[in-house]
Amino acid sequence: MDIIKWRDSYETGIAEMDNQHRQLIQLINQLYGIIKEKDGFESVDAILQEMANYAEHHLRDEEKLLEEHGFPGLADQQKSHRNYFMKMDELQEAMEKDGRDAAQEIYVFLRQWWINHIVLEDKEYGPYLRGKGLK
Repeated sequence: MDIIKWRDSYETGIAEMDNQHRQLIQLINQLYGIIKEKDGFESVDAILQEMANYAEHHLRDEEKLLEEHGFPGLADQQKSHRNYFMKMDELQEAMEKDGRDAAQEIYVFLRQWWINHIVLEDKEYGPYLRGKGLK
């Protein structure tokens, strides 16, 4: 069961970014399932690595797209992305020391950060890019 359901309100209107956002939400849901099961805790590292790789890929694609089209909020996006990576590094270090408690904290951070980032920050570029003819 997915704890986070994809909603139309998450859509930027840019298909490639929306598809990547859906995948990120799915990875967060998988992390939640692993943490909830408690007996599959060893899988947390694997899903976090997959999440880290996919997030890096997505954020790089997003910045490239925004740069190519001259999005005026690019610097803010880049700053937000840097803050995300710094916080994830901090949380992953904590997980090495604290295990399950830190994994729960990582899940909460990921859930909150990605929903807020998509809804509050990424949706800003949707109208701009659609105005440039992207879909």
